[in-house]
Amino acid sequence: MLKLSFTTLGCPDWTLEQIAENAAKMGYDAVDFRGLLDTLDVTACPEFTTGLSATKRLFADNGVAISGIATSARFAVEDETELAKNFDEARRNMALAAELGTTGARAPMLRVYGGRVPDGHSVETILPALTENLRKIGDEAENYGVTLALETHDDWTDSAVFGRLMREVDHPRVRVLWDLHHPYRTNGEAAADTYRNIGAYTVSIHVKDSIRTADDGHQYVALGEGDVPLQEMLALLVDGGYDGYAILEWEKRWIPSLREPEAAFPQYVEKMREWLA
Repeated sequence: MLKLSFTTLGCPDWTLEQIAENAAKMGYDAVDFRGLLDTLDVTACPEFTTGLSATKRLFADNGVAISGIATSARFAVEDETELAKNFDEARRNMALAAELGTTGARAPMLRVYGGRVPDGHSVETILPALTENLRKIGDEAENYGVTLALETHDDWTDSAVFGRLMREVDHPRVRVLWDLHHPYRTNGEAAADTYRNIGAYTVSIHVKDSIRTADDGHQYVALGEGDVPLQEMLALLVDGGYDGYAILEWEKRWIPSLREPEAAFPQYVEKMREWLA
């Protein structure tokens, strides 16, 4: 069965100790870090600087791995000052991911973005800059032994474009984080089409479910209560040999009205075990 993880986006009020202990108690194999308490960039937290050794012991003692770090770094950028900030963020987090890889994660993984297409550009016109930037940061990732997972997010949810981008980047350290929700919900893509375009590059997945709302938006719901064809997507991945983490991305940090992690996190484990049995 796929190993299960959750992103700390879903438990913004939990301390580090609560994160590690609840992950173990609820049946998770790992945790993916997207912030800790009030701090989004964990490289600014004492727990990941002066207290890093204690953090690693905490997770080891609880038998919980760290599946990766989710950053805000984005690379569909041409402005040199802005680009430098994103490279710096990626570097800080790559150094940390390399250290945290020793907690038992299969490979140090760092989530990055394409980001929004800059003003004056289209997806097609910014694609060369994104390609070049990803190659450059990929070369640096090689030095850290870290894999960069570019998420299907923002203006980069068309998996046909995403697949072309991966072929053009052609870098072993630049791969895909397939957020199972976004290509389907944003573009109406069939699961088989998305898998055909990016499945071979996928090294990490975000799992979440939703329903359509009257204003043509969506509302996140517990796994299995929505209409995202997650079981089909998971079957395609497993049958294709995917053996990375299945990460619950419960966006409570951004949407406080979502149910509490004490309820949402165990429900995810129960439903995923049912589906993957």
